[in-house]
Amino acid sequence: MAMRFSILTLGDNYERLRSHEQFYQEVLEEAQYAEELGYAGFWVGEHHFQASYRVFPSPQMILAAISQRTKKLRLGTGVSVLPVNDPIRLAEDMAELDLLSHGRMCFGAGRGYQPHEFAGFHIPMESAKERFWECLEVIRLAWTQEQFSYTGKFYHYEDIALLPRPVQKPAPPIWVAAASPGSAEDIASRGYAFCAAPFASSPSPEEIAAQLGRYEQTFRAAGHGTPTTDLPHVFWTHVADSTEQALKEAEAGMKRKLGSSTKVWVKPGTSGYETFAKLGQFLATATIDQLDALSIFGDPQRCLAKVKKYHAAGVTHLLVMLDWGGMPQKTIFHSMELFAKYVMPHFQEADQLESASIQVGERAEARALS
Repeated sequence: MAMRFSILTLGDNYERLRSHEQFYQEVLEEAQYAEELGYAGFWVGEHHFQASYRVFPSPQMILAAISQRTKKLRLGTGVSVLPVNDPIRLAEDMAELDLLSHGRMCFGAGRGYQPHEFAGFHIPMESAKERFWECLEVIRLAWTQEQFSYTGKFYHYEDIALLPRPVQKPAPPIWVAAASPGSAEDIASRGYAFCAAPFASSPSPEEIAAQLGRYEQTFRAAGHGTPTTDLPHVFWTHVADSTEQALKEAEAGMKRKLGSSTKVWVKPGTSGYETFAKLGQFLATATIDQLDALSIFGDPQRCLAKVKKYHAAGVTHLLVMLDWGGMPQKTIFHSMELFAKYVMPHFQEADQLESASIQVGERAEARALS
């Protein structure tokens, strides 16, 4: 079975290394280059406020800009934090993105896990799960119904008729984040696809395979038919010319990234966030060897071997995070090139193979000469 490869950026940026304005331009260039190299999609995560060190509070805005610089790249939110958004406004924004991109929008949705974000929007974190499912239902109705009303615990709407509605019918594809034990089964019971961060809930290929099996079984048992096999799995990724170099660069990036971000993760004792609290504590002090076991780091052959294991476990869509920890653009682009040239072709169809191979060679040579 073929495998799809997309890039996810969470917007890690540190002003002492480059301005946010410069980083925005670099991400636009990263997305353009991703399309040239043969990646299938480009996803952007939502985070808020200074404490997160992540600079995309509205992923749909940077994705709208990317839509005007690309032609084939699928454009996804990875993820939109539903409880801190107004569902109607978000449904409108994403519908606009679908029109601007000519039907390339993918909607990834999650409930969030950083207390300062909930506090900033005056949303009790304990209500996040209930708010999330209500919000998602409102968005689904807005996209699929000519007119609808909704009465829930947190949201109430009467006679809403969204204009414009998305290009994709009956609605753009929706993925719900699964980052704690049982989440994938809960998502399956409601008839949705899921996207996973294996480092959070199912780190080994064996655990991934088991989770995929439970998801399919629950989906079918709930009467939703046959589930999609397009279930994105997220991995920190870094490829270099040697494994020694890759691990050295990854270690420096991870120290910068996790040293700042884990400080604002949910703390133990918050109901419904036990897994995230435990994960945050682990990541705050994790060694490069521990992080390497959860990631795709190394030279091309080492990364290929890791991806083969995940593919054998049933993963058909890999979301690789490449621009984290303040890495310079040159390093990121080289990692993208190596992954596209030496890893991706082993899992793609023949028509994708030829196209991607030519694009990589041309761009890599052009960059070497410039």
